Amino acid sequence: MAEHAPPPADHAPGADASRPATQGADAPRSPADRKPVVPHRTRPFWQTLPKLGLLLAIGLPLVFYFQFAADHEAPSTATWLFIAAAMAILGTVTLIGKATEEVALYAGPLWGGLLNATFGNVTELIIALFALNAGLYEVVRASITGSILGNLLLVLGAAMVYGGTKYPTQRFNRTGAHANMGMLWVTLLILTVPALVHLAAVIPDLDPSLAGVEAEAAAEVAEDAAQGESLQEVAAQYTDEISIAGAGILLTLYVLMLIFSLRTHRFLLRSDEAEHEAPEWSIAVAAGVLLGATLCVAYLSEAFVHAIDLFRDSGTLEISELFLGVVVVAVVGNAAEGMVAVWVARENKMELSFQIAMGSSLQVALLVAPVLVFASGFMHGWGPGELMTLEFSPFELLSLAAAVLIAGNALSDGESNWLEGAMFLGMYLFFALVFWFHP
Repeated sequence: MAEHAPPPADHAPGADASRPATQGADAPRSPADRKPVVPHRTRPFWQTLPKLGLLLAIGLPLVFYFQFAADHEAPSTATWLFIAAAMAILGTVTLIGKATEEVALYAGPLWGGLLNATFGNVTELIIALFALNAGLYEVVRASITGSILGNLLLVLGAAMVYGGTKYPTQRFNRTGAHANMGMLWVTLLILTVPALVHLAAVIPDLDPSLAGVEAEAAAEVAEDAAQGESLQEVAAQYTDEISIAGAGILLTLYVLMLIFSLRTHRFLLRSDEAEHEAPEWSIAVAAGVLLGATLCVAYLSEAFVHAIDLFRDSGTLEISELFLGVVVVAVVGNAAEGMVAVWVARENKMELSFQIAMGSSLQVALLVAPVLVFASGFMHGWGPGELMTLEFSPFELLSLAAAVLIAGNALSDGESNWLEGAMFLGMYLFFALVFWFHP
């Protein structure tokens, strides 16, 4: 979810002793919380832009060329359009991250953290919406898997290794880790059930009730093939109903988590780190850049998905849709936010790094995934085959279960080191190869 801050010093293991012991809801608020922060621009505007933002200036003209001027029948057009769009999206995401941080300094630590997490996933959401409109359901589901998997294993693992090479042990809030991991387990169980329905349709003995429904439906049908189709239709309708119910529950849990972090238990989630920073942009400039970059990433996402369509139409896509969604799309959408999590770990801000990675995972699981389910219904219909269900493949569910299990065990003590990070990276690399070799 949002970038949760550590609880009070007398509750968080390894917390800084200099932090005030009373940070409850009735504690005195700092000047940064009581009034807007005044910008202190010491550099020209162009020097405050992130360096990776130059990728937008390079990639955007290339996207225009390959989308409107190049020959779409040429096999290389799809490849270059895909590369140019991915490069431009990466540059745009860094601008969104910078603008969001600037706005967050005016909004305060709590709402600023929520704003950071929300706009950290806006690129993935926009790409997924265009992919939904194109009917690329497998790619969309794979991108959801890749976002959760990438943040839990790749981003956290890289942060642990990068920070652990400088600090032998880094600490973060155990209470927040337990709450977040518990929410991920609930999400994983909800995502597992639709896949079990499909398995029960293939092996009716797993669910005698479903087999009984099939027997009744098959009583009026003489042919064996028609009997199989009847069972598949029952299972498809059941999967749709379960997916809609699961999406509604996930959205409800997301709202409850917001209430927990912003209202009832905000005293556990306050941070004074942002109070020592001053924005370099005015609020108008930051909001303008954020709006412009969001519109730009919407256009680039359409070009990105169009390149995938060209790959499919031409038959030149030599990698599986699972790898495309789990690794490529997820890495492009999370690259900028992931790099921030890795960099701050080097500064011994493992709590912030943990909350960036975990917050993004929870945002995708509790907000992005259910929103995409309902969006597919409004786009294509609510019937079987029209709705994007929460039926993930066995490899996706196995990788998610492994990521949650490993992360939960390694993070339960509130400490991290470089060896734990290496284990995270090793597991991510293995599953990336599994999806690469997937037919």
